[in-house]
Amino acid sequence: MNATLESKTLIKWKPTNWIEHSKFGVGQVSEIREDKLDIDFLNHGRRTILKSTELKPSAGPSPAFKFTRAAGMSRMERAPRRPPLDFDHLVSCFIRRFPDGFEGQDFHDAERRYKEDAAGVLKDKLGKEAFENLLRDGHHTEICEIAKHVLRSTNLVSRIEKVKFSSALDNVSNHERFAKALYNLLYGSVEMEGRFTTFCSLLSEIGASKWTVATCYQFLASDGKWMFMKPAVMKCMAESLKVSLNYKTEPNWLTYSKLQELADRVDLELQSRKLTPHSRIDVQGFIWASIGIEEGTYGKAE
Repeated sequence: MNATLESKTLIKWKPTNWIEHSKFGVGQVSEIREDKLDIDFLNHGRRTILKSTELKPSAGPSPAFKFTRAAGMSRMERAPRRPPLDFDHLVSCFIRRFPDGFEGQDFHDAERRYKEDAAGVLKDKLGKEAFENLLRDGHHTEICEIAKHVLRSTNLVSRIEKVKFSSALDNVSNHERFAKALYNLLYGSVEMEGRFTTFCSLLSEIGASKWTVATCYQFLASDGKWMFMKPAVMKCMAESLKVSLNYKTEPNWLTYSKLQELADRVDLELQSRKLTPHSRIDVQGFIWASIGIEEGTYGKAE
């Protein structure tokens, strides 16, 4: 089936058809229920989607590709939800890997150094005065190149999301809009809610609306004061402390504000256990590392 085929009418989908969705990417139709489709997405699991013209035919990964049993379960057969991780258990995982906590050279080398280096580049090349000079002189493309470099220099954003973001900024028509939106996010005079919402709207318009991209720059520019959102690990951490994250897939202010409350709580809990982060960058490092260690994925290639 031609992946570029478009239609103004609803396609009569059949089970095993491959489709592409604007938000969830490529998936395979599993079940058809009146005006809804159950679809197993490659990167987002099973979702129930309304039939619409947004769904386009796509090619599968390969003719031999099959979903695992877990991915293809019916709604009645789906595996039970894993209970929340215990926060003290996560602390013990962290200490087992980093015996000297935030004071150890091993933590600095593994978690802090590259983020502080990226923050240094951002502050040096896109500090308020330097940023204003670039905008005044119309160097929007240079601003975009710096932004891409900062994103590529960390593992905060996944490889796939980096590629999508870079592709969006390869479009020259997006350069000025992105440059101005990023300046407003970092240095605008209105409250953060308005600045964040405006930046997220711009990312959505250029096809790069991801939590990681939406929160990376302010995280680095503020030394972690404005926390970075890696959805899977932040949801696990919120559950471990029974904190409501109000998570939504699309970046939004309510979830972002709840993320800051979660970061406050994690910081407080760490300090009550005699672990003192140097900055909120360390708080994020603890969240990322402790959950990765517990799940056996820490330090492994993405």
